[in-house]
This record gives sequence, C-alpha cells and structure tokens, in this order.
Amino acid sequence: MGLFFMSKREEAVGALFQLLGQLPLGGNVPKRNSALPERMTEHAMVVLRDGDMNEVEVMLSPLTYQWEHSANLEVYVSHPDGAERDARMDALLKQFSALVRADRTLGGVVEFIEIHPPKFEDVAPDGAVGIKACTLDVVMHYASSDPLA
Repeated sequence: MGLFFMSKREEAVGALFQLLGQLPLGGNVPKRNSALPERMTEHAMVVLRDGDMNEVEVMLSPLTYQWEHSANLEVYVSHPDGAERDARMDALLKQFSALVRADRTLGGVVEFIEIHPPKFEDVAPDGAVGIKACTLDVVMHYASSDPLA
C-alpha cells in the first residue's frame, strides 16, 4: 500500500473543520456532514457540510485549476429565552469571524477564505427548547493540479 495524499479539496475542508474546533460550543464538538441529533441541550452545535466546488478557472502551462469551493456551515444555538438565543448566536458568529480574519489562508492551505452573509431561522421541534439556526457559506479559494487532486 502506497502513501496516501489528501486532495487539495479534502485538505481545505479539513483545515476549515479544525478552525471550527476552536469555537466555544459548550462541550460539543463540531460535526462534519452529520445528521442533526433529535435532541439538543442548551448549548451550541456546528455542522460543516462539504458544499460545492462552484467555479473553476483552468490555467494552462502549468495546468492549474483555480477553485472557488463553497462549504456550508450550519450553526445551532439553543436556549429557552429568545433574547439569550439571539445573543449567543451573535457571539458565536463574531467569534467565527474573528478566527477567519486572524488567518485567511487557514494556515497556508488555501489562498483566501471569505464568509458570506448568514441566513437565520428559528426552529421549535416538539418537546425541545427554542433553537435558533443559521446557515452560511464559507468560500475557500485554492488551486490544484488536477480536478480530483
């Protein structure tokens, strides 16, 4: 069995996932491509979806694929009080923004990362405290030498 090298796509998503591990989620850990749990405690949860490789620009000599990879982030905050939910969500999004601004290359893995505006929704599952949900696209710009590399 030979050496295993990660694709640039997997390396970029992995670096973003590691960044999410720095968020204060009240004892929870970020999930990747995971189904949502049926119950949620009064804390926060983040799910990273691999997303889509939206646009590619192909450059020749040397052959290089310049990607705009849009990963999707789902953020959930739970608390019985609506104002507290709003405050917790706002604080969590500000912390995520600060982490991204501190290193827009994810440790040199991507050329640039940008966050698109959030979309909010209040969720009230049966028998659960109120949950505020937020989705946002995180666009990573990077290059690879092959469409699957």
